[in-house]
Amino acid sequence: MMKFFKKKPDQGERKKILTKQHFKEIFTGEENKRHLRHGSYSSAMTVIVIAVIVVINLIAAQLPSDVRQIDVSTQKLYSVTDETKEILENLDEDVTLYYIARNGSEDDTIEKLLDHYEDLSSHITVEQKDPDLYPKFTSQYTSEEVASDSVIVVCGEKSKVVSGDDMWETSIDYYSYSYSTTGFDGEGQITSAISYVTSDHNEKIYWITGHGESQISDLTSNFSDAIEKSNVDVEELSLMTEEIPKDASCIVIMAPTVDYSSEEANKVIGYLENGGNVLMFTNYTGTDMPNLDSILENYGVTRSSGIVVESDSQHYYPQMPYYLLPEIETNDITDEVKDNYILMPVAQAILPLESYRDTITITSLLQTTDGAYIEEDPDNSTWSKSDDSVTGTFDLGVIITETVDDKEGKLIYFSCANMLNSQIDQAVSGANAKLAAAAAVSMCDVEESVLIESKRLSYSNLVFTDAEVGFWSVVTIILIPAVMIVIGFVIWMRRRKR
Repeated sequence: MMKFFKKKPDQGERKKILTKQHFKEIFTGEENKRHLRHGSYSSAMTVIVIAVIVVINLIAAQLPSDVRQIDVSTQKLYSVTDETKEILENLDEDVTLYYIARNGSEDDTIEKLLDHYEDLSSHITVEQKDPDLYPKFTSQYTSEEVASDSVIVVCGEKSKVVSGDDMWETSIDYYSYSYSTTGFDGEGQITSAISYVTSDHNEKIYWITGHGESQISDLTSNFSDAIEKSNVDVEELSLMTEEIPKDASCIVIMAPTVDYSSEEANKVIGYLENGGNVLMFTNYTGTDMPNLDSILENYGVTRSSGIVVESDSQHYYPQMPYYLLPEIETNDITDEVKDNYILMPVAQAILPLESYRDTITITSLLQTTDGAYIEEDPDNSTWSKSDDSVTGTFDLGVIITETVDDKEGKLIYFSCANMLNSQIDQAVSGANAKLAAAAAVSMCDVEESVLIESKRLSYSNLVFTDAEVGFWSVVTIILIPAVMIVIGFVIWMRRRKR
C-alpha cells in the first residue's frame, strides 16, 4: 500500500504565509480593527487616569494637613481644639517645635499633631532632630536627658521641653502590675509650652498652709495639671509668719480644718481690700471657725452650720440627696462646664447676710433648686425634710467683688472642697477640676489660659441623676419585660387559632 503524505511547508514558506495572511488580517480585518480601537482607547484612558491621580496627589500634598488628613479616631487624637486655634491665630512671634525622634521611629500621632500646628500658623516651624545624627542638640536647651518623641518648643531665648512621656498618660493595674495607656495630652502640653515661651512673665498663686489645708498634691491631678498648663506657678505661704507677697496674683484657701487666728484673717481681708484675689474652698467639719468665717462675713455672706440636701431627684446623685448636682449659672468661669454636671458632696449653703456694704456685688455660680433644705444634723439624719427645715434656693459657689479706691478685690468661694477629690472629679469626667482651675486662672493676668483636657483613650463616666436611674429601672425591670410578655401572648393566641 502506498502512503501519501502532504508536504509540509518549509520555514520560509511559514513566515511568508504568516506575513501575508495573519498580519494582513490583524491590520485590515474589521473585527481586529475594532479590537485595536478599543485597546487604544483603554490604553489612552489608563494613561489619563494615572496622570490625573498623579496631579491630584501633587496638589493634595500642598494642602494643609487638616484638609488632607481626616482624623477618624474616636478621641480626635491629632486634631486641635478651638482654644489652640485661637492661640495660634494670635501669635506674633516665631516659634520652632523641634521634634526629637529617630528617623523611621516617629510616633505617628505626635507627628500628625505637629503638622496641624505648622499648618495653622505661619509663625510655627516644625523640625525633626534625630538624636543619633545630632547627639548634642538638646544640650543647648536643657541639661537633662530628653526622651525620644519629645518636643522642644523655642521662641527667642525661652524654651520648654515637652516630654513624650508627659504627652501619653498611663495608669498601673495593681492586679497584674502592668501599665496601660489611658490618654493623650499632646495638644494640651504643646499649646501650654507655646503660651509659656511667648509670654513675658509667669503669674504666681500662693497656697495657704498651717491650718490642716488640703495641698494641691492631695487633690485631683486634673486640677493641678490645668494650673500648670496655664503656666501659673504655685508656692506655699504661711500667714502665721509671712505677709502676702506683692507678686501674688491670687491666694488659695483650701479647706482648713483648724481656724485662722484673727491676725491671719485680717491679713486676708486687707489683701482683698487692696485689690487682691482669693480662691476659697471649705468643707463641712461640724466645728466653728469664727475667724475664717469673718473673712466671708466681711464680704456679705456666711455659710450654713448644716449641709444642703436636695429634694429634686433630677439634681442629686442616685440615692444620695446630699451629693448635689447644682444648676450651673451663666458666667465666663462656668463657660467651660456649662454642658457638664458638677458634683458637690456634703456642701454647705452660702447665705447672704441681711445687710452688707452696697459696694459689694455677689454673683452666683452654682445653685440648688428651690426644693433644697438645710440638714442641721447630718450624722443622725433620715434625709427627709421636716417642718422646721430651712428651705429654698441656696448658692454653693459665688463670686464676690468690691472696688475700694479704684482697686477691685475678688473672692471666689465654693462651699465644698470635696468636689476636688479624685473619685468625685472622675465621676463627672473632670468637670469639677476644670471649673476650679478656670476660677483660679481667671484671677491671674495670663494672656491665654490653657484649659485643654487630655484626650481619654479609656471610657468616660456617664452621670445619671436619681430620677434618671428610677426611670431606666422602671423601663428595664418592668416595661421591657411587660412588652415581651404581651408580644409572646399575642403570638401564642394567633398560633392557637390556626
